[in-house]
Amino acid sequence: MSTTMQRSLAALGGLFLLAPALIAQVENGGDYVIQGIFSPTIADAQKIDLRPEPIDTILPDQAVKYDVLTVKAVIPATVDSIAAARLNVVESQQKLYKGFVKGGFGLYTTPLGEVYYDQTRSRENAYGVHLKHLSSNGGLKDVGPSDYSTNKADLFYNHYLRNHEVGGRFMYDRRRVSYYGYNAVDSIEYLINTLDTKEDARKQVYNDLGFAVRVRSLYKDSTLIAHDVNLEVHAYSNLSESKETNVRITADLSKNEQGDRYGLGIVVDNNAYRSLYREGVFGEGTTVSTADKRTNGTMIGLIPMVKREGDKYVVRVGAGLYVDAQNTTTFHFYPKAYASYSLFDDILVPYIGFEGERKRNSLRSLTRENPWLIGAPALKNSSLLYDLYGGIRGSFSSKIGFDVRLGYSSTEDKPLYISAPNYPTGDRMAVVYDRVDIFVVGGELSYRHSDAMRLKARVDFYTYTTEVENEAWNLPPYKISFGGTYNLREKLFVNVEALILGQRKSAYYLQPTDATPDATTGLITQPVEFNLNGYLDLHLGLEYRYTKRLSVFLDMSNLSASKYEQYYQYGVQRGLLIGGATYSF
Repeated sequence: MSTTMQRSLAALGGLFLLAPALIAQVENGGDYVIQGIFSPTIADAQKIDLRPEPIDTILPDQAVKYDVLTVKAVIPATVDSIAAARLNVVESQQKLYKGFVKGGFGLYTTPLGEVYYDQTRSRENAYGVHLKHLSSNGGLKDVGPSDYSTNKADLFYNHYLRNHEVGGRFMYDRRRVSYYGYNAVDSIEYLINTLDTKEDARKQVYNDLGFAVRVRSLYKDSTLIAHDVNLEVHAYSNLSESKETNVRITADLSKNEQGDRYGLGIVVDNNAYRSLYREGVFGEGTTVSTADKRTNGTMIGLIPMVKREGDKYVVRVGAGLYVDAQNTTTFHFYPKAYASYSLFDDILVPYIGFEGERKRNSLRSLTRENPWLIGAPALKNSSLLYDLYGGIRGSFSSKIGFDVRLGYSSTEDKPLYISAPNYPTGDRMAVVYDRVDIFVVGGELSYRHSDAMRLKARVDFYTYTTEVENEAWNLPPYKISFGGTYNLREKLFVNVEALILGQRKSAYYLQPTDATPDATTGLITQPVEFNLNGYLDLHLGLEYRYTKRLSVFLDMSNLSASKYEQYYQYGVQRGLLIGGATYSF
C-alpha cells in the first residue's frame, strides 16, 4: 500500500472517532477542527477455560454437623396416689410336715378320726399312709336302727426312675349300713327280736380289698410315645355272701407328630360275680331256698384319638370300639368328637362334642351309689349310646367366669332303684335297668377374688324319657348347687355348700315277686309310684388355725334341718354337728 493511501485511511479513522463531536458541532452550526495524532487500540478479551479435568470416583466424606437447639421443656409436677400393697414373702420351698392328725366328735355319738403320714420331698421315691374312721348311731326317730360306720386304709409307694414313675397302692375299705327303712313299731321289733338272724337281718357290711400298680412315662421329648399303664384289682364282698373279683387294666398311649397328637386308649376289664339269692323274703332273712348264680365276663375296649390344637381352636376326633363278653358277646361302636374355638382372647369359647362308651356295672359300683341294695342285685352293663352337647364358656372379667351348656344323651340299661319288701324289717332297694334319654340345660357361674374368696354356683334342668319304666326313678328334675370358700388372713377359713333338688319320682313293689319277670309273659309288674319331696341341704364348715400346726374345726351339715329322704323310706340325719381339732407333726 502507498504512503498516500495509508495517510488517507488514518485520516478517515480519525474522522470516525470524531464523528460524534463533528455531528455535535454541525448540529450547533459551528466549524469542525481536528488536531493531534489518532492511534486506535482494541481491548483484550477475557475467555473461560473449559478444558476437561479428571474427577476421582471416591468422594470425600462430608463432615456431619450436629446442631443443638437450646429449648427447655416445661413439665408440670403432679402427685399420683399409689394404693397400698400387701407384701407376702413366701419361701422358695415351704416347710412340710410328715404327719397330720384329725379328730372330732359330734351329735348322735359320731366319732371321727383321720391320720395322714407321708415322706415329704424326695427325688427318688415317695410313700405314705392314710387311715380314717367315721361312725354314728344314726339317731333317726320312728324308723329302725340307723347306725353306720366307715373304715378306710390306703397305703402307696412311688419310685422315680430317669424316664419313668413306678408306683403301687394297697386299699382296704369296710362300710357298714343299716336297713332302717321301716316303721319301728313294737310289733315289728318283737318279731325281729325273735329271729335267729336279728342282727344280720337289719344290717349290711361291704368289704373292699384291692391293690393297684402304675407305670407312667416322664419323657421330656414329646415325639416319644408317652404311656400310662394301670392295673387295679378289687375283691369285693358283702354280708349276704355275694362276692366279686374285678381286674381292670388300662393303658393310655400318645405321641406328637407334625403338630398333631395321636392317642390310643386300651381297656381290659374282667369281672367275676357270684350272687347268693335267697327266696322267701326279698333276698334276706328267713329262707325257703337259695340260688347260687354266677355272672362273669370280660370287656375289651380300644379308643383311638387324634387331636389338633392351634392358637384359637381345639379339634379332637376318635372312636370307642368295645367287645363285651358278659352273658353274651356283643360288639359296640361309639364315635367321639370335640371342637372349640376361642374368640376375643378366650373371652368367649363356643364348643360342641359327641361322646359314647360302654360302662361296667358291678356290685361294687352299684352299692357305692346305693348302699341299701339287696344282697344279690342283678348285673347288666350300660351303653352310653350318645351324648351330644354344646355350649359356650368364657369370662366377663378376670374374676368372673361362666359356662352355659345344653345336651341330649341316651343310655341303654341305665340302673334305676326301686324299693322292695323285705319282711319283717321293711324295704330294701332293687335295681332295674331301662333305656333313659336325658335332655339337660344348665349353666355355671364362678367368681374368684384373689385367694381369699371363691364362689361357684350351678343350675341344671333335666327332662327324662324312659322305655319300659313309667319314670326315671329317683332322678331329680332340677339341681341347684352352690359352693364358696373364704380365707380371713390365713387364720379363719369358711366353707359353705348348698344343694337343692327338686321333687323326684320314686316307687316300691307290693310283693317281692313283682320285681322279677313273670314266668309266662316275661313282664315285670309295674310298681306303685311315690313322690319324694325336694329339699335344701346346707353345709357350713369353720376352721380356725391357732398356729401353723394346730387348728380347731366345726362342721355343720343339713343346717336347714330338712327332713328328706335319699331313697324311699331312707331319710337322713337332721342337723349333724361335728367339732374337733387337727395337728401336724
